[in-house]
Amino acid sequence: MKKVNINDLNQWINKRKPEVERSIIRNRDSERLIRTRERDKDEQKIIDKLCIERWKKAEQEGKIKYLSKRKWFYDFD
Repeated sequence: MKKVNINDLNQWINKRKPEVERSIIRNRDSERLIRTRERDKDEQKIIDKLCIERWKKAEQEGKIKYLSKRKWFYDFD
């Protein structure tokens, strides 16, 4: 078995790192990864509460404009 100095190994890794990162990015799908694990009930409740609070805050700040009964405009900054 060949012995390798840790400094030589680190140099080899640093030399190849940009090439490997480019390759990973190039071969990555442009689509978003799909979540396969189902959220547990507590996590769902927490996320729902956070979304409702964010919506109420946006309403108070005037970022949501109701155009009709079924249409609205959310002003993102």
